[in-house]
Amino acid sequence: AGELRKVAFEAVTAARQFADSAGQAEVHAVLIGPPGIAQRAQALSRNGADVVFVVEHPALERYSPEVYTATIAQKLKSGGYRAGFFTASAEGRDLAPRVAARLGVSLASDVTSFELKGDAVIAQHPAFTGKVTVTLRLASTPALLSLRPGFVTPVEQPRTARFEAMEPAMDPGTARVI
Repeated sequence: AGELRKVAFEAVTAARQFADSAGQAEVHAVLIGPPGIAQRAQALSRNGADVVFVVEHPALERYSPEVYTATIAQKLKSGGYRAGFFTASAEGRDLAPRVAARLGVSLASDVTSFELKGDAVIAQHPAFTGKVTVTLRLASTPALLSLRPGFVTPVEQPRTARFEAMEPAMDPGTARVI
């Protein structure tokens, strides 16, 4: 399995910042890939993940929109999460709206600032080629945020993480979208 990209550590760092501001909530990460990807799970705990759910399957050598969407949506729905963090990478730009649509919740894309304020997540993102900053109030649960790459600097905040194997929410062999 390949190395994790910097954006994965950015997302975990952002989730850790959010969790800490919400009062010491746990950060859960989902790592999906081919057999052997579990070797990379420990790296996510260095950036603040308390639990890493590992989904390994031979058919997941490459990004599979249907499988990733079903698996992450199922985890978010069943876990009672307040927020879900994605990156605005090529895969994240494809995956985050799919998950939001599957769950029927709000998504703030290309986020450069976020905070929990009362019962809502407040997020900001640039618009009109950066001339304006839009502030969004996401009251749905979970609120989904797609983070602008490079906006969060990965910070090592080592945790003693738990690692749990998880099955994909659908058979990767039956995916119609590749």
